[in-house]
Amino acid sequence: MKQGILTGFTTGLLTATAASACPTCRPDVVAAILDEHFWGRLSLTALPFLILVIILGALFFATREIPPPVPAKQRARRQGRERSR
Repeated sequence: MKQGILTGFTTGLLTATAASACPTCRPDVVAAILDEHFWGRLSLTALPFLILVIILGALFFATREIPPPVPAKQRARRQGRERSR
C-alpha cells in the first residue's frame, strides 16, 4: 500500500508543471506571475541569499590566517640570488 502511494506521489510531482491550471485559466495564471512586479519580487526573493553570501565571505576573509611576509634576504637566499661578500 505504501509503495503505491509513494509511486503515485512521485508520478504526480514529476508530471506537474510549476503553474498548473486548466487551459482556460492558464494564461491568466501566467500573466499574474509575470506581471510588472516580477523583477521586484524576484530580487526580494534573492536578497537574503546575497546577504548571506556577503556575510559568510566577510567572515571567511576576516578569520583566515595570512602568512607573515618573507624578508628580502631570505627570499633571495631561497632563489639562489644572494650576493656574496
